[in-house]
Amino acid sequence: MKRDLLILKTLKLKGFSNIDIDQIFNYLETLDYDLNQTRYIGKIISKNERLAKFFFLREKLKIDINSSEETFHINEILDQCIDWSEFWRLLVIKKGFCCIKLSGEWLGKVRFIFLSGPNILSGPSADLSDSIYEDVNY
Repeated sequence: MKRDLLILKTLKLKGFSNIDIDQIFNYLETLDYDLNQTRYIGKIISKNERLAKFFFLREKLKIDINSSEETFHINEILDQCIDWSEFWRLLVIKKGFCCIKLSGEWLGKVRFIFLSGPNILSGPSADLSDSIYEDVNY
């Protein structure tokens, strides 16, 4: 059964060891992730989980606007406007995101993997039609 899962094939293609994969599956099974719908998002090496989430999300949201005279980086504005911990909390609740710290260190830094899928924490509110403003009446 587990051998047929797309997430398993993806993790192997991305070069994760059997030990890493066992650790990832243990985490996912603990939070009752639907393994058929769980998707690999990416990985990062960082000093700690907070920085891993910040830099990973910031990189995924990187937007460059090129003008004729200069390149305007919107990341500086995002850093001032976004509450990154609240943003992460909503990703966990609404889209089933998770950040897993993998065992072992590399040059004093730790590896983290990011996945997304329906799980016990996301519940029915993970429906794509739900808005983050669902409790606001306009």
